Amino acid sequence: MNAARARLLAGRHPQSAEVLLFVAAAYELIGEARPDFAGAQVLAERLVQSLASIAPEPLRGAVPDVAAYFQAPDPYAPSSVYARLALEPWARHAPLQMLDPRPNECPRCGHAPQLGVLRPAGNGDALFLACSLCRAEWAFRRGTCPECLATDPDAIQFHSAEGWPHVRTQTCDACRACLHLLLPEAEPAIIPHIDELALLPLGVWAMERGYRKVWPNLAGL
Repeated sequence: MNAARARLLAGRHPQSAEVLLFVAAAYELIGEARPDFAGAQVLAERLVQSLASIAPEPLRGAVPDVAAYFQAPDPYAPSSVYARLALEPWARHAPLQMLDPRPNECPRCGHAPQLGVLRPAGNGDALFLACSLCRAEWAFRRGTCPECLATDPDAIQFHSAEGWPHVRTQTCDACRACLHLLLPEAEPAIIPHIDELALLPLGVWAMERGYRKVWPNLAGL
């Protein structure tokens, strides 16, 4: 599903096609793998070797260290892309549970949110943050910055863009963080962490205005 969705979106969004096609190929290689933690390192090295010819330039020659990424993640290091891809199938199925996570930390693996998902609930929508590693979702208070936890309505703003009816971008003027919020009700086929890779123009828009993602996606945005 991940690979097929990425290839579909690559055809719709040429600006994001390079990373979407790379990610599609990665998920095709991963398949139904459920590696243990040590096996995730082997998988990361296999991804490097197999995808060298189609990887975006910064990723070529990267040397991933999945243990280092899991313990002290640096999402801007080129090697982190392979570490994240390889750790994901392990983290999704491993019996992880944080003892006392902060509201903006994944309760399963403790990693930061990559995006938000607005899912129908009652007479409105409920906000769930989606983990940047294991892809778990957890409920989060709307109108709150997932970076600094500010709630000042003058600081928290929501933006929409023509041509993107299934996306809202939340910005915080207190810490200059931003997060994309996806609306599955407007685009039922959404796979949140894949669809967020297609939002390159919105990511550039936010960066040009001095905002930075709470946690960058596999494209570094």
